Amino acid sequence: MKITQSYRFRIYPTKAQEEAFRQISGCCRLVYNLGLEQRRDHWRRYLRIEGRQIGQVSQINELPALKQAFPFLKEVPSHCLQQALKDLDRAYQNFFAGTASYPTFRRKVDGDSFRFPDPKQFSLTKSWLHTPKFGRRKGDNGKIRIVRHRRVKGSVKTVTIIRDGRHWYASLATERVVEAPAAPAGDLRVVGIDRGVTNPIALSDGRLLGRQTETARRRARARRLQQALARKKKGSANRRRAAERLAAFKAREARRRKDRLHQISSEIVKSHDVIVLEDLKIANMTRSARGCPEAPGRMVRQKAGLNREILDRGWGMFGEMLSYKAAWAGKRVVRVRPHDSSRTCIACGHVAAENRKTQARFCCVACGHEAHADIHAAQEIRRRGVAQLTAEGLSASACGELCTSISAKQEQIPVPPGARSAPSQPGVPPL
Repeated sequence: MKITQSYRFRIYPTKAQEEAFRQISGCCRLVYNLGLEQRRDHWRRYLRIEGRQIGQVSQINELPALKQAFPFLKEVPSHCLQQALKDLDRAYQNFFAGTASYPTFRRKVDGDSFRFPDPKQFSLTKSWLHTPKFGRRKGDNGKIRIVRHRRVKGSVKTVTIIRDGRHWYASLATERVVEAPAAPAGDLRVVGIDRGVTNPIALSDGRLLGRQTETARRRARARRLQQALARKKKGSANRRRAAERLAAFKAREARRRKDRLHQISSEIVKSHDVIVLEDLKIANMTRSARGCPEAPGRMVRQKAGLNREILDRGWGMFGEMLSYKAAWAGKRVVRVRPHDSSRTCIACGHVAAENRKTQARFCCVACGHEAHADIHAAQEIRRRGVAQLTAEGLSASACGELCTSISAKQEQIPVPPGARSAPSQPGVPPL
């Protein structure tokens, strides 16, 4: 089995190297934007004259002429400029596949990054990185100091230089062949996960994991940095420094959020064989309620606050981490429909909005079953996952092991006297 993994290491460039980084990134941004403008505005004329569509190859072949028009492009490694056009072509492929929106122009404020795609042109030692224009020849900008805090597995295919806030990083994309993980033997360990705002991650075994990244104190800090930036004169050095302080703060918040989700997702994948998630449409859930002048939205500020809370919990990133880590480990992630998962009673199957008394309390109006609301929702998600696996044709032996595992390892939720048991469903064990 072939897997692709990236490693991110901190690099410490000199002042001259930082200037070179910004120059290369700016040239790649220029080539990307020119290529996007050409494909967006001139494709009809190009098709009429050349008889074919504008593509990655045709745009790369036009780079020599572009260097004649802009001589400063000659100072930048050609592979980096070619990679910018390849990234543009990939953006169009994603758009036509329906997995991304239409490509947009790159902005300077979005950060600096560029990629070296040819493994023959860079080399890596314990403390130094050699790439074109950096340590490959005498008189260039010199080799780049890198801190490798862990061993790199596999062969390095590409190196991407990224600025995140005030820091620079080298992202190494590696590829290696590993043995396909063996199927889990014995009882399958199944867990249902409910993602929320107050409790970011609730597991069906009763654990509540995660916490918010943007606390009230840190939001106040971000607000002060934004106000300081707004007071500075545009184009001044003070405004540039204020923008750098704000970017550094936001980058640190993003790193804290990502690190926490990595730890939680790794622990869940190691301790379970089947992971059941709700198939949430996060992009739809976090859309603005502002509306338009003809049809203005309602409760816009409240919706904006909810969107901020959802994005701060990193629901989408968490789901992606679980997916690829489970694939590496031979585990499985199942996504089920999210409708009424927090309103369905697992004791009697009754569905009603009144079952959710408060954010933390679930009490069925039909049978009186009570439980912690988020853990109860995770239990319902787990049961839906088992039903979906059975409907998809899970083998009889595996299904039997799965049902045995659930019935044996399911944490029993206290049921008040007089509550009815869960209705039996084909292939789904009672909880």
